[in-house]
Amino acid sequence: MSSRLPQLVPEHLNDAQRALYDRLVESFVPWADQSGFEVTAPDGSLRGPLNPVLFSPALGAAQVEVFRADRTSTSLSPRVHEVVILTVGAAWGSDYELYAHTAVGKQAGLSDGVVEALVAGKPPDFHNDQEAVAHELTRQLVGRHRITADTYARAEQAFGHKGLVDIVILVGLYLATCALVNAFEEDT
Repeated sequence: MSSRLPQLVPEHLNDAQRALYDRLVESFVPWADQSGFEVTAPDGSLRGPLNPVLFSPALGAAQVEVFRADRTSTSLSPRVHEVVILTVGAAWGSDYELYAHTAVGKQAGLSDGVVEALVAGKPPDFHNDQEAVAHELTRQLVGRHRITADTYARAEQAFGHKGLVDIVILVGLYLATCALVNAFEEDT
């Protein structure tokens, strides 16, 4: 495992880092284990975007709370949720995010073919209109920074106002996550 940042191991953390580390382990390790990907290294250090946030414990803790709110309050189905995340991860070429969310997407019920297409940055053959609309909206927002009127209207019909906001917030969360992974070259 390589990173531009030192891998922080539990025994060398200050109090604020240790408090965040414990929250991250409590929140993410069971989910990752259940989903089939790893967030901890053998030395106890954290992988992917989790190691970098330990360097800024206050902001890292705030980000964890936004992820927790997304997990408990989103109106998006698990499949749509993963379509959005994989679309962002592919646009950013974020290997760790694609590694982790390939496993999560399959567990959410996305077919191997859909996951493979999303990871490759290609439009999948969706059999679900909500997933297709979420993918197109995310693709446009991440790639063009704008959403066409037609795509917006389709998404508004499919998700309502809350769902649209939930998608855009999720895009932002994973733009930040992919930025952490890519900036610090957090490998899989």
